[in-house]
Amino acid sequence: MGDTATATIRTQMATLTTDAITVRGYDLVGDLMGRIDVTELFFLEVTGRLPTPQESRIITAMIVAIAEHGMMPSVIAARLTLLGAPESFQGAVASGLLGAGDTFVGPASNVARMLQVEAAGFDGSPQDNAARVVELYAASKRRVPGLGQPHHPVDPRTRKLFEMQEELGIPTANADLMRAIHRAAVDRLGKPLTLNAVAAIGSICSDIGLDWRAVRGIGLVARVVGLVGHVMEEMRAPQANSIWELVQKQTEYSDPVRT
Repeated sequence: MGDTATATIRTQMATLTTDAITVRGYDLVGDLMGRIDVTELFFLEVTGRLPTPQESRIITAMIVAIAEHGMMPSVIAARLTLLGAPESFQGAVASGLLGAGDTFVGPASNVARMLQVEAAGFDGSPQDNAARVVELYAASKRRVPGLGQPHHPVDPRTRKLFEMQEELGIPTANADLMRAIHRAAVDRLGKPLTLNAVAAIGSICSDIGLDWRAVRGIGLVARVVGLVGHVMEEMRAPQANSIWELVQKQTEYSDPVRT
């Protein structure tokens, strides 16, 4: 181990003195407070630069798109956590965030990885590369991220986000590739598949240059907003007991088979 007395910890994120706070090279009070919104702060923290107005608008729209989707598993987890620990507002929100993974919320980052890492290894037309991506996922028995939605045969959020991308003049190379992957997957399976909101988010984030690993952060920011709302509603009009009772009524127990 090195000499901890002389070790230097380095960061380009933020620092402070007795009378100032610096964030990514900007004075927090003089340059940022009252001048930028949370979306712009998110982008600054992640990339080290402030977004363009177009980037800011599309990221805000993406956060709004996935902040709320009703009684999803993460929401149920948060409400039940509050039932067990009513003093822990942050614990309830955190329990919901723990469920933001490869099935819910998180797939946007998987879409971005597919486009930025896996598809980047192919050299051909968007149509050829799309077919290769679908073949790659089929060969490894993986589900193509961004395809399928149990509630929306056509996801209205996807259409809106892609329309905004074009209206704002944001490059569409990754969005075009994602749409080609969707068509190739539908052709291969011979049945409809929804091009869902996380497909739009992952591809648009790739088009504005966000690292695929940071894309999950958009889902987390969005989900915090929704979870805080649900936790507040749970405090005012509790539903967790009803959820618990419903599970109890619908649960059948049977003795295990003994050999």
